[in-house]
Amino acid sequence: MINLKQLALTISFCLVAGISFAAESTTKAVDSDAVAQKLNEVLIKTFKSPPDSVGESQIPGLYQVMYGTEIVYLSSDAKYFISGDLLDLQTRQNMSELAQRDVRKKMMDEFTGKPVVFKAKDEKHVLRVFTDIDCGYCAKLHREIEQINDKGITVEYLAFPRAGLNSPSYDKIVSVWCADDQQAAMTKSKARQPVENKTCANPVKDAYELGQRLGVNGTPALLTETGQLIPGYMPADRLAAMLDADAPKTVFNQ
Repeated sequence: MINLKQLALTISFCLVAGISFAAESTTKAVDSDAVAQKLNEVLIKTFKSPPDSVGESQIPGLYQVMYGTEIVYLSSDAKYFISGDLLDLQTRQNMSELAQRDVRKKMMDEFTGKPVVFKAKDEKHVLRVFTDIDCGYCAKLHREIEQINDKGITVEYLAFPRAGLNSPSYDKIVSVWCADDQQAAMTKSKARQPVENKTCANPVKDAYELGQRLGVNGTPALLTETGQLIPGYMPADRLAAMLDADAPKTVFNQ
């Protein structure tokens, strides 16, 4: 994931070194595609690899640059660099968060690893949960799995062993995915009961790496169908209310 401070400093150095380009005269129409391409070239020269996307933001002359789910903004002449959220005070929406949601949703939709599913009988929502066997709040969330399901929320667990891929937590969660009854093994593991050690072809490593790209840095991490990423435990009642109202967050309360 891109280091934003490093990006700012390196771009500044490149500008001084003469890599930047001059904007067209303000009296001429700006070719946004050409500007985006030129910014892309500056970033490639800086980091030896292209950003995932460069495009116009909601502010004329300001371009949105994305590295995975990380967003920065550059002026069309590459002179000004902004790291932070872009807020629309009229709609009270966080435009940066909306862009990040789109990326998270796309990354999640493209993921082919099979989750461990606790399906609601009358499904209203599907919630992806990055989980770790040795996480206390993950266990607390799972103790409410029946209540969560009763509220119409299907939970799809994805593995995120916080201690890394060469850890006891990794081995434990692999055993859950390789169990004959994954749901029973997940419930036992959350109750700190031993699960038979097993290995098999499994998506644990891929899910862990996906979580890192999505910006997961702790568990449980809750990912909604719209791409909203919510860190930490949430009680079943609040979770249901949040999913029912899952919409772009306001910048500030009315």
